[in-house]
Amino acid sequence: MTDVTGGTDGSDEFRNMTEKELKSHVNSLRQQISRSSNEIKRSIEEIKTHRESSNELRKKRDELNMKVKECAKKAEICRKARDEVNKQIVDLKKLRGESQNHINKYRAAMDQMKEKRDSLNATAKMHTASLEKAYAHELYVLTRADVPLNHEIDAYGRLLILGERLIASRAADEVHNELLPVYKEVKKLRKTADKVHHTIQELADESQRHHDELLAVYAKMDSLRKAANQYHAWLKDKTHVIEPLSKSIDTQKASVAKPRDELALCLDILKEKQTRGNTNDREVALKKLKTTGRMSLEDLKVLMDSKDIKFD
Repeated sequence: MTDVTGGTDGSDEFRNMTEKELKSHVNSLRQQISRSSNEIKRSIEEIKTHRESSNELRKKRDELNMKVKECAKKAEICRKARDEVNKQIVDLKKLRGESQNHINKYRAAMDQMKEKRDSLNATAKMHTASLEKAYAHELYVLTRADVPLNHEIDAYGRLLILGERLIASRAADEVHNELLPVYKEVKKLRKTADKVHHTIQELADESQRHHDELLAVYAKMDSLRKAANQYHAWLKDKTHVIEPLSKSIDTQKASVAKPRDELALCLDILKEKQTRGNTNDREVALKKLKTTGRMSLEDLKVLMDSKDIKFD
């Protein structure tokens, strides 16, 4: 600020003003500064309100993001559990497939053996025990019984036929005996395959439960993330409001600096004028008092202010 005793930065303009003009200008500056100060104050209060709201929005957004992270951890647990169960299902399906391959191989062999056995049984036409009994009877007739020659010839023919049928029946019995252990093995394999299949079904249900839970977590996480993003968008909107307000405060503070300096200069000049005026008024009042012995109320006030007159 320029020295009030004689500035060259524009103070001469104010020094040339009358005291009344200077007081009017001072009031105008004060009003201007007051308006600017009130605008700054309102802007600060508005920023404060928006920042309080921003803090609430940020807190809510951060809480939602924290819940999203918790859901992500839970989703990872569900996914790992589901994948582990699915791996077990894959291993069991492989085991079941191997059992089924063995069953198919045994079944092909069984079909061939059954076909052979059925063909022999078709030749035998009777059980082995019955054929043995019939064969023994015809052999007795042929070798022991006293029968006519034509009966012996018929018995011999029947004995040949029964012999062929007996051979076929015994061969069928052998094939059947070979078939029994194969059938037992197939039954054992099928039982194992059924047990594995049952376990696969249970694991599939468990895998589905984990999958459904995972989908539910994903849905919740998506909902939370959308809500968090909405709060973040609102927070950005608040930031867009606060930033220009902050800049306007800086601009207002800068703009009010010059009127403040000017006000200080004017006040100093006004004080100087009032001091000089008071000195002149005192000298005039003292001279009048000494010369006439009289003084006006205004003169009395000046002399009392200068303490030339005291009423102690």
